[in-house]
Amino acid sequence: MSRRVVLAGLAGSVALGIATRGALAQDAKSMPPQVGDLLVRASGDNTAPLTPADIEVGAAPIQAWPADPATGAARDGSFFNLLLVTRWDPAEMGPAAQALAAEGVLANTLICPHAACEVTDWNTETRIAQCPCHFSAFDLRNGGALVNGPATRKLPSLGLTLTEGKVAIASGWDSRVGGDAE
Repeated sequence: MSRRVVLAGLAGSVALGIATRGALAQDAKSMPPQVGDLLVRASGDNTAPLTPADIEVGAAPIQAWPADPATGAARDGSFFNLLLVTRWDPAEMGPAAQALAAEGVLANTLICPHAACEVTDWNTETRIAQCPCHFSAFDLRNGGALVNGPATRKLPSLGLTLTEGKVAIASGWDSRVGGDAE
């Protein structure tokens, strides 16, 4: 083998390694929420993991991303990873929601199970989340229970825990994320 062939092979290997590392980083950002991921705000300073104290009890949801605990990188490469995070007085929560909560903190998908629109509306009086596309409504303090359709199923939830005082994912989705009418 000539020196030129060896050098060309080495250069190709280095380029392939760089491309593969970039692809893996993108894949990590697009991966669904993983057990152990921390939650970070979807806007502003999304490098600081959320704690229960960061989330006002009974207030409108905040949007968050799961983040790799080792690198701190938000898993913001997929629309399906965006979360609605709320905090409730445990006395107001249903048993299913209590089982998923960490100090009253709950995380639901932002994706409406009807047509995959974003559930972004909030009724401050009833404290019900609503999809502005077709007006499906969800009770987040009861694990995303469907209040009214056209959606036919609840807003999926993640199980949460606290890791060193930070909100972390304890279990995966309790039902399928995504719209039925997609």
